[in-house]
Amino acid sequence: MRTTVKVLAASALSALSLAAATPALAAAPAPFCESGASQFYCDGNSTGTTTWSITWYSGSVGTFTAGSTLFAACPASNLGHPVQASYSYFDGSTTQYSGTTQFICRGGPWQ
Repeated sequence: MRTTVKVLAASALSALSLAAATPALAAAPAPFCESGASQFYCDGNSTGTTTWSITWYSGSVGTFTAGSTLFAACPASNLGHPVQASYSYFDGSTTQYSGTTQFICRGGPWQ
């Protein structure tokens, strides 16, 4: 009986620590992004000032403050490689976080 209680207690603690380590689900939809001519454009569903996080191919993260859209240059080292974008904004009561979108930084035509 004691072994069963210990196992149940350990399972409960493991579940709680896993839940604490799991990030909250995204409240805002992932942005739509496209790229071309060594630039990219992302459109989010946000209001007011928006903080954009761009994870470059190298793994470094660029942070941009803009509105619900972001238009920026792709660094040359990222051309032809996948890049990830997400955003967050304050909706008046809480900070909303988006899902993440992946796109390719393109030097050629917009896609």
